[in-house]
Amino acid sequence: MEAPLANFLASGLFEFGSKLGPILWQFPPNFSFDPPRVEAFLSQLPHDTEAAAAIAHRHDQKVEGRSALEPGEKRPMRHAMEIRNQSFVVPEFLDMLRAHDVALVCADTVAWPRLFDVTSNFCYCRLHGSEELYASGYDDAALDEWAERVVGWARTGRDVFVYFDNDVKVHAPADAQGLERRVRALLQ
Repeated sequence: MEAPLANFLASGLFEFGSKLGPILWQFPPNFSFDPPRVEAFLSQLPHDTEAAAAIAHRHDQKVEGRSALEPGEKRPMRHAMEIRNQSFVVPEFLDMLRAHDVALVCADTVAWPRLFDVTSNFCYCRLHGSEELYASGYDDAALDEWAERVVGWARTGRDVFVYFDNDVKVHAPADAQGLERRVRALLQ
């Protein structure tokens, strides 16, 4: 597991500089919860750019000649994990995320588990379309509900990241703007 992580970290993340946001780790639907394997992965994740650079320097030949290894100013790094298999819906997994300060992605979808557990100092949501994966939009009532959640998390001092991935029928931009308006109104 070390070489793929080193290759990923060496592949250009440091080029984002201060714009580097949380890193999303997605597991495919056929990946079941394997506690030792998940623990091993989580324990390798760096939580600042200096630690990431130390790992990135151990990259293999796959990124040779096209790596970016200078982290610049030391900055924190945050991680979020999106699960797509019901076997992850156990307290042991949530405890692992909390122990390693990794956010559980709240994925709104008909196909995968939707959990609202907070496991880090930030929240990360991916709205894929709750009626039809990647295609259904969010009506006013759904956007109101999500705005309440976002504001609730934000009021606890957490950063909240929300991404709309319901782009098949081009709903994402309008849905994102609708959510933003609602959040701003609630925060006034």
